Amino acid sequence: MLGYRVCGPRKSLLTDVRAGNLDAVLNVMTQHDAFEDWPWPLVYRQAYETYGEAARFILTVRKDEDAWFRSIEQHGYGTDPLKSMKTAYGYYRPFGRKKEFVEIYREHNAAVRAYFADKPHVFTEFCLEKGDGWEKLCNLLGQVAPIGQPTPHSNKTIAGRKVMNRMLNKTIALIYSRLPKPQREV
Repeated sequence: MLGYRVCGPRKSLLTDVRAGNLDAVLNVMTQHDAFEDWPWPLVYRQAYETYGEAARFILTVRKDEDAWFRSIEQHGYGTDPLKSMKTAYGYYRPFGRKKEFVEIYREHNAAVRAYFADKPHVFTEFCLEKGDGWEKLCNLLGQVAPIGQPTPHSNKTIAGRKVMNRMLNKTIALIYSRLPKPQREV
């Protein structure tokens, strides 16, 4: 809508990032203008070091930690049971691990805020649930806000979506949430 070449999730690159191999990630960055989802939240430092003052950084947050955890838990229920969230979060699923997942959320947000504390002109926090929209986004980007257009929000939970995954994961959640909590693996 604003004319940016957006790169969505590239979970295959997440393994590279966790291994410290950023060459593949930086190569993809040269082909796009904006990034969302994995692995992009983990490479904000490298993106700033590469693009500096020309880049803009948006930390998307939820209205509170409980809302974020409900969202990540719903994502876990909808995920293919044979796929793991371990590469992203260090655990197979969030089931029974609210404390651990919320701590990951807190630590990430605190690290991003601290990194950009002296760079407010290239950084903003954005929360749709608190009413943030085009105006805030476009102010940071130096763009004119679209008139009469709702702020895009394409990652909403859709009722009835991935029904079989949800049913299987509800059973998995009953078991997984009762297992001993291993150390986080990232």
